[in-house]
Amino acid sequence: MDGIDDLSRLRAFIEGEAERGNTQLPPEPKLAEALDVSRGRLRTLLKRVEDEGLIWRHVGKGTFIGEREVDPTAPEWAADVSLGDIMDARRLLEPMLAGQAAINARPADLSAMEKCLTEMETAASYAQWKRLDERLHRLIATATRNPLLLLLHDTLRGQGRSGLDTRLNAVFGQETAPSATNRQHEAIVAAIQSGDPESAENAMRDHLTSVREQLFGLR
Repeated sequence: MDGIDDLSRLRAFIEGEAERGNTQLPPEPKLAEALDVSRGRLRTLLKRVEDEGLIWRHVGKGTFIGEREVDPTAPEWAADVSLGDIMDARRLLEPMLAGQAAINARPADLSAMEKCLTEMETAASYAQWKRLDERLHRLIATATRNPLLLLLHDTLRGQGRSGLDTRLNAVFGQETAPSATNRQHEAIVAAIQSGDPESAENAMRDHLTSVREQLFGLR
């Protein structure tokens, strides 16, 4: 029964701290004293409530209340992300960005996209074309006029960049400027220019599906 009481008191303590707006529990010595348990017993209790998702622990920083948030800069998280994961996420996010760009793009955004398309058509090397490709996709994200969507775009594009670039180079690297992909980009920009969010979403989705199929043989 004492064990159950100890666990109940720890849960109640965590709930009280959360209600007061605290995001971190006291250091172990103070917490053990507050609950009137030994340090060893406290560690056992903390493991229980961590398994329940009530807390998470960071070595050297302490014990925090709530579920652990994803840190996209953490090596252990990035290691779990595959190239297929990245392409699947892009197929979900980027059509929505294109649709929002069709609604919110300003004349300067549209001019920048047109200029980028022209430069892609005359790119002297695949490396130059690839930089312009990244620029075009970011211009579309910027044209949503939503800083959170732009952050999502940048975070997603930053994940696994080297691995994805290696695969892209293997598939497209012999072409100075992949003509089929250029036509797909033109369709996306044309839909954005027309202020047609549904067509912009569909054009971006078709484009990314085509890229995914060429990279991995999957639709």
